[in-house]
Amino acid sequence: MHLGPSFSAPVTAAGAVLWRGAGNAREVAVLRSNRGEWGFPKSRTAPGEHMTSAAVRAVSEEIGATVNLGPWLGSVNYVRGGWPEHVDYFAAFTGLSAEDDPAADLLWLSPARAADALSRPDDVRILREFQRRVPVPTSCFILRRGSAYPAHSVLSAYGVREQSCVDLEFALRIAGESFDTGRPAAVCAEPAAIRELFGELCRRRPAPVPVDATVPEGGLLVLHGTPDRILTVERHLI
Repeated sequence: MHLGPSFSAPVTAAGAVLWRGAGNAREVAVLRSNRGEWGFPKSRTAPGEHMTSAAVRAVSEEIGATVNLGPWLGSVNYVRGGWPEHVDYFAAFTGLSAEDDPAADLLWLSPARAADALSRPDDVRILREFQRRVPVPTSCFILRRGSAYPAHSVLSAYGVREQSCVDLEFALRIAGESFDTGRPAAVCAEPAAIRELFGELCRRRPAPVPVDATVPEGGLLVLHGTPDRILTVERHLI
């Protein structure tokens, strides 16, 4: 019997590189799983759950911390038990101190020591991306296309309360306050307004690379930046 190519839809999951401190004192959280592997907190996505929500839930369940997500760091793919798995990782900052650590199998390590402790080379790659993409704390500003798709779970993963986009200057003020104060914010607007607002934001705070500001139905742009510049831009679908 001849069989054609086979395909298995991957199990999807999401996790976070949870970090605290600053400069030379910066540490990341590394957990030991029930398989004895050292890695980052992660969880499989539940049916209908967005990966951002799954990443926040993983940190809450495994470490007991409530966090807002930072930039997306990349993804890893592997096979476990004969089935492919796909995991997306985000950065997430916490103010937890050593006295707050509730997990017995939790280590807070410098990035250099964490790289030695991690069991999977792909997790080391994600750690390197964290060091490259998150040199300093960032704020998050979201531009969401107005639609019937519920966005609460995704917005809450970034700690955002949404406001309607009244006009360009209002939205620019909200974005400026977000980047200047470090408080996440979001506005809901129509596609033409999103493109205009995104273009103006990139002129005032240069983005690292050109980004397509097209947002499909149920889509949003997530901008992570500082008072001086936009560091990363992500496009998500709800």
